[in-house]
Amino acid sequence: MFTFLRRRFGRPDAAFDPHWHDLLTTHFQHWSGLTPAELQRMEHLVAAFVTGTRWEAARGFDLTEDIKVLIAAQASLLLLGLDIDGYEDLTSVIVHPSTVRLRGVHPTGGGVFSSAPRVIAGQAHYQGPVVLSWAAARRGAQYPAAGENVVYHEFAHRLDMLDGVIDGTPPLDDEAALARWAEVCTAAYDSVRADGSPVLRNYAGTNPAEFFAVATEVFFNRPVELEEHEPALYAELRAFYRQDPAVRCAAAGR
Repeated sequence: MFTFLRRRFGRPDAAFDPHWHDLLTTHFQHWSGLTPAELQRMEHLVAAFVTGTRWEAARGFDLTEDIKVLIAAQASLLLLGLDIDGYEDLTSVIVHPSTVRLRGVHPTGGGVFSSAPRVIAGQAHYQGPVVLSWAAARRGAQYPAAGENVVYHEFAHRLDMLDGVIDGTPPLDDEAALARWAEVCTAAYDSVRADGSPVLRNYAGTNPAEFFAVATEVFFNRPVELEEHEPALYAELRAFYRQDPAVRCAAAGR
């Protein structure tokens, strides 16, 4: 998977600062559930992301190294089981202290649109930057049980964009995997739009791209509930990400 996208990301000599381990153990709840082998790969990914990314602070925000590391770790978790070491065509990560206010017509979920000003926590641009609210990113790292994580959400969009089409289907291994993904995700998406879901919030019904991003948040944050209520969807996400967060939760006694 993704072998055609392999390339260097970050500086070849990028090193993981030991201080970061303590930082992530304290402020990123998923860090402590990783195995030694997973931590070794994550350290490589985080160091590459921190050094290889152009970081921009919005509105005079004090964008510290600790903030970069915490965001990098969350973005890197999605790559842990994949054959890529970074996000292609990511021009920068723009960090706001809190939310971002936008204007213009936008979807609100379930096929409904609004022209009212909106406040967002993040936004991913094709072959461009990812915009993040630090307040939301910090909250998502510390409180996964809430089920929401803006970093997972926006970088799931980046994975969706790898094949040049933003349609809720990231690059998959073969035609059989693609057909299975389409069948399972379409059924789950239609169900959310028609009846809602006990585990996927209504925004998942906005369009297939948002469905994949929301499902990714829940896959990593509430995996046991997702596997219980949407076993076929959980299996597809497990096969794609090559990770099993539900097993991690069981090992950690959660």
